[in-house]
Amino acid sequence: METEYIKIKTSQAIEFVNMINEICKTIDDEFVGEWLTIHHNFLDKTPIEEFNTNGMVKIFDLLTLIDVDEADVID
Repeated sequence: METEYIKIKTSQAIEFVNMINEICKTIDDEFVGEWLTIHHNFLDKTPIEEFNTNGMVKIFDLLTLIDVDEADVID
């Protein structure tokens, strides 16, 4: 399997770590890296693309929907 790299702005490092911690509350730790790079219809892009473009708000909305079984981890 080829290794993928996640690229973020250094100024967003703390925000990124906080987002990862929130994701780990909802999604299995082993799957977080892959989940960040998979297209999700709710976001209309991958979570990492959403983070780099608009920050964490919509990702947190998606995680909330996953928590209450209103969205799937992968769709």
